[in-house]
Order: sequence, then structure tokens, then C-alpha cells
Amino acid sequence: MTTILAFDTATEKVSAALAVNGAVADELRLDEANRHTERLISLIDEIFARAHLTLADVDAVAFGAGPGAFTGLRVACGVAQGLGWAAGKPLAAVSNLEATAWHARELGFRGRLIAAHDARMHECYCAVFDVHDAGVEEASGAELVKPTMIAETAREFAATGAAGSGFVVYAEEIELPAQAIRLAPFETTARDIALAAMAMIKDGKTVAPQAAAPIYVRNRVALTIKERLAGERL
Repeated sequence: MTTILAFDTATEKVSAALAVNGAVADELRLDEANRHTERLISLIDEIFARAHLTLADVDAVAFGAGPGAFTGLRVACGVAQGLGWAAGKPLAAVSNLEATAWHARELGFRGRLIAAHDARMHECYCAVFDVHDAGVEEASGAELVKPTMIAETAREFAATGAAGSGFVVYAEEIELPAQAIRLAPFETTARDIALAAMAMIKDGKTVAPQAAAPIYVRNRVALTIKERLAGERL
């Protein structure tokens, strides 16, 4: 039996999940925004307590590696490394875009999915995946694009489905080709990180704690004082 602890702080929300023997057994989500530093550890403690497990019972630790909010990614990676070092556990650094494709698969989607997450600053993180009965495979890696470019990527890769917050935030700007059906909006959370991690662990795609790192797509990770005063957000 394999037990995986998974958590995600790539967006404003915080979530943690446990996968046991090939299925997600439990998930906790925090509705308060931007509480990553204060609440992630307590959320992990709570989900362990509900399952009557400890870190010693876990076979691997999975975290949402991004792309996403810079601070959130650093928090998730740092906590995962700390837990991995403390208990001698391998890590699964999961792409949040791939986790979206796994969620779509759970909803019954099969085909080529374009996943797009809102990256703020009028941009999106975008990637393309083949979603089938056997799992999820990357067809095009993560990149940072303007919303208007997503439709071009969808046409280039003949996407048949679309999912992610980018299609909600920039709905009026993204004119997808007719064959690319927009899936009903959903949040990508720790549950989806766990789904992707199960496949990664099965394929031997874990890393030692010291080798884990966030997935950065955007080089600009901080605002100037003038930009902050103007109300800009990353």
C-alpha cells in the first residue's frame, strides 16, 4: 500500500490531500486567501490526524510546483523539502497545469487538453496534454502567453478541450476553435496534485528533497515600489 501526502499553494488558496493505495482518501481546503505560511503546516497536521497517520507512514510527499504565484511555490517547495529531509521521503514536484489535466480526466474528458491558468499581469500559464484512459502525457510544455495567443496554441496542437482559470478570467478574449470545448470551471487543488503524483511515483519520477524545485515560467517575480503603489499585482 502506498500513501502520498500532497499539498498545493500555487494560488491564493491552500489545500492538502492524502492518497492511499491508488485513490485520494481525503482532502482539506482553506477558503481564506493568502494564508500559505500560517496555515499549510496546520492543515497537514489536521489531515494526518483525521487519517490517524503520521509523516512516518507516508511513502512520498507531493507538492504543486507551479507555474504559479512565486511566494506560494517557494512555501510549498520549502515545506516539502523539510518534510522529505526529516523523514527520508522522496518528493514528487507536480506541474499544476498537469494536475488540471488529471482533474479533467477524472471528470471524464478524453482527448487533447489545453490548460491555462491566470498568471496575473494580463498573462496566462499554458500547456497542452493528451488525456486518455491510461493517464496524462505532456504534448507541449508550460509557457507564459497573452490570453489572445491561447487560441493559436489550441489550433496548432488541435486541442479538443480547454480547462483552467485562464478561460474564466479572460473568457471574452480567448476565441477557441470550434472543436476545443471549454470544460465547466473547476479549481485545481491538492487532490489533483495527488492524482498526478500517483502516476509520477509509479513511473519512478520522484526526486530527493535537495533536488526538488519550483517550476518558474515568469522571470519577473517582484514589483517595483512604484508598481506596488499603483496597485499592480504579480
